Amino acid sequence: MATIEELIKQYETDPAIKAEVNEILADNKITMAEFLGFVKKHDVEVSLADFPKIISEAKNLGLIK
Repeated sequence: MATIEELIKQYETDPAIKAEVNEILADNKITMAEFLGFVKKHDVEVSLADFPKIISEAKNLGLIK
């Protein structure tokens, strides 16, 4: 199971993951279904309680509005 930090490192170097994230963010929002689908597909160790924190961080990084 991957950690968020490991997935971030992979995002920085893997064009396929970057494209997948860009597709999710194309509408400037992240739905719970998109979030759950992504973490399940990539076997990421994250809880639903982390979802608001991830949304906040995405906004801080300018990935979503």
